[in-house]
Amino acid sequence: MGLQARTRLYLGISFGWTWGLWLGGWMLGRAWEVPVDTAGSLVDLAQMAGSPGFVPQLLFTLAVFGPLLGYLAVRRPRPVWGRPTRETVLIAVSVPIVSVLPAIVLTLGTGVPAAGLPVASAAGAVVVYFASNLVTSGTEEFGWRGYLHPTLRGRERTFWGAAWKGGLIWAVWHYPLMLILYWQLGVVMILTIVGFTASIVAMAWITGLVYERSNSIALAALLHALNNTASFALVLLFPTTPFTIVTAAMAWAIVAVLEKRYGVDRAAAAA
Repeated sequence: MGLQARTRLYLGISFGWTWGLWLGGWMLGRAWEVPVDTAGSLVDLAQMAGSPGFVPQLLFTLAVFGPLLGYLAVRRPRPVWGRPTRETVLIAVSVPIVSVLPAIVLTLGTGVPAAGLPVASAAGAVVVYFASNLVTSGTEEFGWRGYLHPTLRGRERTFWGAAWKGGLIWAVWHYPLMLILYWQLGVVMILTIVGFTASIVAMAWITGLVYERSNSIALAALLHALNNTASFALVLLFPTTPFTIVTAAMAWAIVAVLEKRYGVDRAAAAA
């Protein structure tokens, strides 16, 4: 199978599986009048076993495995653990913290009320969400970084070229979920999707950098899950905060810092 055929197969499975199950689970939930929890964890799913809402929620949860199935279908395995370094692990762990910290500071500084959750309950919810996200959304990295990013790097002249194209594809893959979440906002939904797309392209750049310097799908999955968990924790602790958009802006600030530090394309040109 040629490269173009493999890439079409990968994208067809990734998009077809995910879009079909996201939309199918959501529409089934609406038909059965059992709303789907778009932020539910595997623990939440298990607790729903036997209830009328279990099947729609199960379909919605399974949707995220599209990129993993696409990766398996093209049969181009890459190292899972790779060669993480102290530096790449530090980037993977610190990026989510740096991204969300300004939003927390602004939220606290402007007096946005906290949810008032007990510390133990909040910490437990965050840990459960992270563990669940690592084995669900984290598996996307087998496809996005394990297959798509190296494929684009082989075709594009620059790291930036591969990052923005991969990021755009990654963002579009999310669009049915964005429509489900924000369709009731009308025109505001379009602005939300534009901002979301920009943040995903930035994260594609950051995750691509971590992946190239570590050759580790596992480390990319850790970064992915931590980043999602940081956003979840912000909304969990401050449900009414208007500063979630700040995390998207911070992603591009981090890109600027890392680009200055590593100069990926400049280094390649010099070599």
